[in-house]
Amino acid sequence: MLNKLPIILMLVLFVSCSDSDTREYGNIFADKGRSSSFENIEDFQYQIFSQKVIDSSSGATCPPLLLSNEQYILSTEDGKIISTLYNEKIWEYRLDSGSFVGAGFAADVKNSVYTIDNLGKIYSLDSTGKLRFSDQLFIPTKLEIFNTPLALKDVIVFSSSDGNLAIIDKSGKELYKKNYNSSILDYVSAIDDENILVTLSNNQFGVTDTLVCLGTDGTEKWRYSADGYRFVKGAISNGTNIAISGSLQGGEDPLSKIFYLDGSGKKLWDKEITNIPRFLSMSKKGELYLVSYSSAMGQMLSGIFSYSTKGELTWKIYYEYSIPMPVYISENELMFIASNRETYGLFYLQRTDGKLKKSLEIGEVHPIIFYPEVENSGLIKFVGKETLRLVQIDETAISKILPY
Repeated sequence: MLNKLPIILMLVLFVSCSDSDTREYGNIFADKGRSSSFENIEDFQYQIFSQKVIDSSSGATCPPLLLSNEQYILSTEDGKIISTLYNEKIWEYRLDSGSFVGAGFAADVKNSVYTIDNLGKIYSLDSTGKLRFSDQLFIPTKLEIFNTPLALKDVIVFSSSDGNLAIIDKSGKELYKKNYNSSILDYVSAIDDENILVTLSNNQFGVTDTLVCLGTDGTEKWRYSADGYRFVKGAISNGTNIAISGSLQGGEDPLSKIFYLDGSGKKLWDKEITNIPRFLSMSKKGELYLVSYSSAMGQMLSGIFSYSTKGELTWKIYYEYSIPMPVYISENELMFIASNRETYGLFYLQRTDGKLKKSLEIGEVHPIIFYPEVENSGLIKFVGKETLRLVQIDETAISKILPY
């Protein structure tokens, strides 16, 4: 058996090194459509967790961004951008005094990184940490929050809670700028490299919100609204279809719907749901997974609903937990983090019926930012909020060696 171990190890290394790099890199939630689809992976890893402190002086301010060379981009509360490779810091860049990255990162195919700080200044760094350009893009108001930028083939899109939107090219040249009278929700997504989805909200129940599709030059292509509905999160897309959720009213008896559109903004179907929608995820084929919540009678209750491409409810399941992230989709599984006020755990469900396959308690790693990154191996990484830590969900060493 001992003689066979080197051969097994070589096979494992060969498989891991030859794994096709099919994931779209550059944006959080897996792709430009923010669909949370990691279906190039068969299953997520789940057996053990470990932590590595990267910077003890400050915690993270936003989710990590994974580049195509397994390099991570991180941010800290004291104004640093830090890059790691195999959990070791390889470079550090310090922002201007008094500023920090709160929104998050995007990256292009050359692994150049783009971000915006809390003062409305944009930065682009190359993969070695060298500054490519910086510019004051917006002058923020006191309560303005900047959203995670969106990277497309030729442009980067920046936006804010005050309705500011700008499109720049990869050299930093401003191509388009606009201020909407409504807030831009969470993040901007896209159907493809030519069609940008901007979700505008009045932040009031009973007031009609609007989804706008723009070209990369800022030309408006179409709008979609549902009379009286307040959109809850930004739209998502699998590259063909679009999904967005909204509520007509809040409180203990909410009236909410999911809206499913084609790429031209035409509604294909909608479905009424009894709880407040929180997050949507979409598979490559167009199936939807909704995370909703209910706070009636002070009870913490989250629901996960699975819908076919035709809007048929295929299964639903409820948990007495809070689920603070969209479900992540692999070929076989759904994965999410959940809390019951006492601890945190990762849950892994079968896509076909929602049945629990496995779970892993990770309460010891709290506090963390709840939007993790996922590598092609299925390895999951969160970042810590009090100190800059990488929290890794992995397999055991023996599982990596065994050829089954």
